[in-house]
Formats: sequence, structure tokens, C-alpha cells
Amino acid sequence: MNSARRRKARELLVQALYSCRVGGRPLPDAIVDQVERRRPHTETLQYVRELEPLLDDQLQALDARIDEFVQGRAAERVGAVERAILQLGLVELMHRDDIPVAVVIDESQHLVETFSTSDSVRFVQGVLDRLAREVRPA
Repeated sequence: MNSARRRKARELLVQALYSCRVGGRPLPDAIVDQVERRRPHTETLQYVRELEPLLDDQLQALDARIDEFVQGRAAERVGAVERAILQLGLVELMHRDDIPVAVVIDESQHLVETFSTSDSVRFVQGVLDRLAREVRPA
């Protein structure tokens, strides 16, 4: 799959996860809304559909795992955007062995730069790095 299309899928998923958390909507509904707004390429939509059930089935477990690795910040103070990016990154680390850890972290950095503030880049990178060491030990 084209890396630009996969990036677009990640952006769509982060926006849907954010909408799910902030608006209290079920993730599948938030994804449908994003798909209708964006009209993504077929390959982009394919990647969204591959990750959707993994995210939807595990949101609470993902949050619990992320909260274990948050350092220097209370778990409840992790912003909704950063949490959505961490959820997506963790799912990719857990279920997409074809995507190198460095790519997951780099793509997460792009998402933070796109949707949040530069202050959050190091925080998200650090949490994902610690999660990667547990999920994919060398």
C-alpha cells in the first residue's frame, strides 16, 4: 500500500477516535462520518477497515495499557488528540508486525504535528517507545 494513503487512513482514524472520545459516539459511527466527509481512496479505506475492529474491540484495554506507560503526566491529563494517536500507534505495534517500530513512531509524530502542538511530540514519542519495548521486544 502507498505510504501516503496509509497516512491518510491514520489521519482519518485519529479524527474518528477523537470524535468518539469527545462526542461519546460509537467508533464505527465516527468512522462512517469521516469516510463520508473525506471520500478516501479505496486503499486508504481498506487500511481503515483493517484497523477499525482492532480499535473498536480494544479501546478500554488500549487506554489501560497507555495509562501504565504515561510518565510525568496524570493519565487523565492526556489530551484526547494525543490519546487517539497513542491508541492507533499501540494497535499498529500490537497487530501490524509489517510496520517497523520506527515508522509507527514517525507516523505518530506526523499526526501530533498535524492535530496537536509541538509540545506533545516528545511525550507521544516517549510513550510509544516504552510501549514498543514491551510489545515488540528486540
